[in-house]
Amino acid sequence: MFDDVPDGCVAHIVEQLHSIQDVFNFQRTCSRFAAVGKAHQAAWLSLLRRDFDIRLEATGPLDGQELYRQANMAQMHRIRFQGCFTDGGVDENHIGYWVDHMFSPNHWDSFCSELGQDLSCVGLLLEEQDEFDRERQALRSYIIKRCSKAAAFMYGDPQAQQIPLGRPLPATGSRAAFLKLEAWSTDALNQLFMSIFFELQVQSPLGRLLLDGVAPENLPAEQTRLQIVANMIHHSLEQKISALGGGEDAKSALLGFRSLKLMKASVLPRLVGVVERVVVSRAGEFSCPVQCGVLFMADCNISQWAKRPNQENPEILKAFQATVAQHVCKEFDGITTLQMICDKVREGKLPMPVAAHLTAKGGWVEFHPSSNPSVAAASTSDAGAPTLPTLRPLAWFRFSTQEEQTVLESYLEDECRMHDRDTEFLYNHELPWWLGDTDTHQVADHWRDPVCGMRSFVDARSHETCEQNDPYDPATSNWRLNVRLHHRHAGNMLCVKLINQENLMREHGDDHPDPNVDVSFIAPHGRLVRLPDEVQLLYQKKGVGLTAVCM
Repeated sequence: MFDDVPDGCVAHIVEQLHSIQDVFNFQRTCSRFAAVGKAHQAAWLSLLRRDFDIRLEATGPLDGQELYRQANMAQMHRIRFQGCFTDGGVDENHIGYWVDHMFSPNHWDSFCSELGQDLSCVGLLLEEQDEFDRERQALRSYIIKRCSKAAAFMYGDPQAQQIPLGRPLPATGSRAAFLKLEAWSTDALNQLFMSIFFELQVQSPLGRLLLDGVAPENLPAEQTRLQIVANMIHHSLEQKISALGGGEDAKSALLGFRSLKLMKASVLPRLVGVVERVVVSRAGEFSCPVQCGVLFMADCNISQWAKRPNQENPEILKAFQATVAQHVCKEFDGITTLQMICDKVREGKLPMPVAAHLTAKGGWVEFHPSSNPSVAAASTSDAGAPTLPTLRPLAWFRFSTQEEQTVLESYLEDECRMHDRDTEFLYNHELPWWLGDTDTHQVADHWRDPVCGMRSFVDARSHETCEQNDPYDPATSNWRLNVRLHHRHAGNMLCVKLINQENLMREHGDDHPDPNVDVSFIAPHGRLVRLPDEVQLLYQKKGVGLTAVCM
């Protein structure tokens, strides 16, 4: 009887089963179902897209079942993207605020833009921390180690401050200073090192603490190393961004030259990142911390782009400019409330959301990973120009102000007493920032529309402790959003659109004429899936070309 079932019907059944366990149970029904199910490429490619958002096309014979197994078994960890492009400039054009710092998940570097609203930053997938990251981390660790003794005298250790310079410092004091310095920004550490190094040059007791613990026979080598570090810091303090600029028409569009080298030797076509949550941090002494933003994923044919990049040819820069100028990205300009998203969805200008979450620290709206063709930018590419990736919205987010957070904490405490779980969102007059200036019942009715399928949640309990072994400082938790996703979102390009900032310039004594946007980091968490040679990412065949640049 089973032999009479056409192969196409068997494959269709496999695609429609709810879970991978159901697929395996179906294959155990008979040997023919097992053989047909395993051999049918289209069925497994469909399952990879449904369960992991991995969009593939086969270029040769493929064991799709094995690829699915590898994706399912891949280890969960932070996914590193190489920040390479921004159309929002960099504050003071200083390398200390370069866009890659936003994609490097640490608390000591940050991205600070030049522009103050609706700017985009793009990162390309890396397999692991690159050599430049490791060199920066090693230099930072060395500076902390050398400066910890002097810092114990200079900052905040009463016991150390009572001991005359030149006498041994208790190990506890040095350790406390070491831990404090680990929380400092790289710029602050560099300035501390240079001030102590100057004291060493004049042979003051404080300066000599840079050499504390160095054996006499190693002093010449260590002094040489300190001089090298001082020269590197002095150079970095004066260094400007080494980037390909966008010219008079787009002065704030920058593409780093390191990124061009990355693209030439890229492993991107053989690697895809599957994102399951994203940590957004604005922790730091920022006068203009990001408030609203949106995350996009895309599949980028870097192997095609990599044939072109060089410092003289601006074509690759224009390709990045065109990518972030797509309609779906531009439609998020100025979007700061849920009501504004609601209106855009109703007008067909944004894809359908999946769920909205609210915490005391802020909230986010997740979009379905399947792009809506009606909102995707589309035009024919110039002959020979790079095919541009289609951006797919992952999630829009918004941080609470301090006043909003106080109100929300009280509101969520009441929810927690009533329900010890995530509960359906209760719309009320206390949360105007989240809903927008509109009738709350109208918004509630729209998002509860069963046709929409939108789910809204409040977090009636703290989720900061739910993630095991989170590598983030608990002291900065009030300045982070842990964006948990209902669906997986995959790609090899991450675009972050920064919509606006919380203006704290007056509180910080910032006398710049206009606000910018400051971000500590964007850290996607998920898995990396290595693709076999018989398959490639399904790129947009007739995507946006260079005819669409410079909107």
